[in-house]
Amino acid sequence: MGARWLTEMGYPELADAVASHPVSCLLDPQRAPRDWASKLVAIADRRVEQGFVSIDERIDGMAERYPQYRAELEAARPPAHALEAELARALGLSATALDGALRAAWQRGAVVAQ
Repeated sequence: MGARWLTEMGYPELADAVASHPVSCLLDPQRAPRDWASKLVAIADRRVEQGFVSIDERIDGMAERYPQYRAELEAARPPAHALEAELARALGLSATALDGALRAAWQRGAVVAQ
């Protein structure tokens, strides 16, 4: 629905990133994020809850809130980690360095927002 609204509002370039960000899209080759904008939105969505979290903390939190989707969320865990590993490789960073960079960016944004 958000993707359709963005297209109707004149922002079709953002529609794919919005349409492919739900965790369920990681399990569907037709809906999975393909371009970097879509991949970055999906990664960001796996890392933020009420604060900056790990992928595992985010999926665990979702599974706790929505136990009826636990199996699907568990199945999405490996592709979520793979997507983040792909970003780390593309940036020439280790997974630990990428985590630190993402965490620092989140903290800078939180300070600016205050």
